[in-house]
Amino acid sequence: MEQKRYRPSQAAKILGVHHWTMRRWLREGKVPSVKSESGRWYVLASWVEAQTLESRPEQSKNRCAIYARESSSENKSALKSQSDGLVQYAQARGYQITHIVAEVASGMNDNRPKLHTLIRQNDFDILLVEHKERLTRFGFKWFEELCPFHIEVVNLAENKTDDLMEDLVAILTSFAARLYGQRRGRKKTKAAIQVFKETNGD
Repeated sequence: MEQKRYRPSQAAKILGVHHWTMRRWLREGKVPSVKSESGRWYVLASWVEAQTLESRPEQSKNRCAIYARESSSENKSALKSQSDGLVQYAQARGYQITHIVAEVASGMNDNRPKLHTLIRQNDFDILLVEHKERLTRFGFKWFEELCPFHIEVVNLAENKTDDLMEDLVAILTSFAARLYGQRRGRKKTKAAIQVFKETNGD
């Protein structure tokens, strides 16, 4: 008789863990599983049901780290508002807040000391951000896949235009500086931004 089994997403929902966590457990061999003829992996139902009868630490893992970011130091009030909003959200969800990190940096900049230090911590289960772009402009899926914690995004809507403009300035400045030198590069960037604004009717 074929053993009862669950899809990884079903098992994750029953156990109250994120589906990426369940998939990571499967990759690490921590979960009894079987592979179907079509190549799909399934979690044995006997194991899932055994976990529901025990007090599992994973079920109560609600330690939360908050990360807020703004591209410009001129937006200090916006950065504080962003942090405060995330704190209120975490409290409403019943999370245990372990870290509150606010950083001024471009979303295109991967040299963010505060974020690096936070990621190296091993004392939280959820990383809470306002938008995906607050964490990174590109490669968000890589973060989700590789980080040992769950990343929770409060607002899935697109981010505001001025933050995108700051990142655009950073990109153009970087390329122009390489081509023309730092001082001349900044002038070229300002000219390019002005053309961009005029083209878009700003």
